[in-house]
Amino acid sequence: GPFSDEQVALLQTFADQAVIAIENVRLFTELGARNRDLSEALEQQTATSEILRVISSSPTDVRPVFDTIVQNARRLCGADSAGVFTYDGELIQIESLDNASPERADALRQAYPTPANRGHATGRAILTGRPVHVPDVREDPDYALHALLDAGLRSVLSVPMVRDGIPIGAITVQRWLTPRPFSDKQIGLLETFADQAVIAIANVRLFKELQARTQEL
Repeated sequence: GPFSDEQVALLQTFADQAVIAIENVRLFTELGARNRDLSEALEQQTATSEILRVISSSPTDVRPVFDTIVQNARRLCGADSAGVFTYDGELIQIESLDNASPERADALRQAYPTPANRGHATGRAILTGRPVHVPDVREDPDYALHALLDAGLRSVLSVPMVRDGIPIGAITVQRWLTPRPFSDKQIGLLETFADQAVIAIANVRLFKELQARTQEL
């Protein structure tokens, strides 16, 4: 039989309440996303400020700067390990490493120094002067650091440090055991850290040159 006017009105009330519930969930989700974005931005600003502070307080030594960079890179990129690498035109060297696993840290240290080539993400970043993201090294036919493959390396992101158009090193973050690709935001963050590392290297070089000239005078 037909429904009454009261029942129609009741369903209209329920429909209005359903719309309110849907809108509340949408607004709450948007608010949560905005809060996460603000929190991430604040963390990144705090990290960059910390690195700049270390740069200003360590004019003769880049090591404290590199150590601060890898700690923040690992944490903010959600990586299992992070490293700062330098390049002298022939070989890539590890300058600073942050890794919770001693075994994987040993595997990374044993893999370097090594030439810059397409057999690893850091080498590619240095050769191309552009960020290199390998979502899963086991799916990459060119990846050739077999010791790292055996140790469980899966996802890698490397961003070059470029001075006057010439790559002088890279910052590389890794994820192990399971492939977990990095995001565009994390690539941008590493690019900021790479710029700060270049500033630190230039500051140390200029400071040492100034000291030498002062001694000569």
